[in-house]
Amino acid sequence: MFAALPKGENGAIRATCFAPLLLIDLMATMSTLVVEIFDHHLGDMKFQFGETIIQMKPIHVCLILGIRVSPIANELLFVDPEYITNFRMRRFPKKKKTYGLKEIDDALKQAKLERHQDDVLQLNLLKIMLSFLLPNKGRNVWVKYVDLVDDLDQFNRFPWGEQVYNLLWSQIVEFAHYRSAAGKKFDKALSPHGCTWVLMI
Repeated sequence: MFAALPKGENGAIRATCFAPLLLIDLMATMSTLVVEIFDHHLGDMKFQFGETIIQMKPIHVCLILGIRVSPIANELLFVDPEYITNFRMRRFPKKKKTYGLKEIDDALKQAKLERHQDDVLQLNLLKIMLSFLLPNKGRNVWVKYVDLVDDLDQFNRFPWGEQVYNLLWSQIVEFAHYRSAAGKKFDKALSPHGCTWVLMI
């Protein structure tokens, strides 16, 4: 999706902590490769290839994606949920816990029509979260992230790499439990969520 961004929108993202992502040459996610990697899963985030054991750590997400991984000291990094931001009121007037990709796309189209460049940037950041960094089964983004993009200082301080790592770890554990469960059909299509791209490096 990075290559598809118009030049002006691409430039705006370069001023945020997501700038390193623009350097990534995305390849199509090959599910068979991801499954093969999961087949070498030893437990937690350890994988064995031949006689070599590799343990993936949060710092590796930082090295691969270029986004910070320091743990969240407290929830104060999120915007106070009692404070409803102008951005959310403008683009998502209906109060919800999550917002889907279609809602973000519709809001982005409207923001472009209105030439509201700040909102275009914030909505593109949400799309990057949802489409690449934190993709999930429901294809939606939590309202706390919607509020976070309204404060770019807080947004740039936020440990996105830690979030990527934690979601990926939970998906690997869930995937391993599923495959080890009795009676499961291995020919059933499985789709682990999270930024599985980092596993293919």
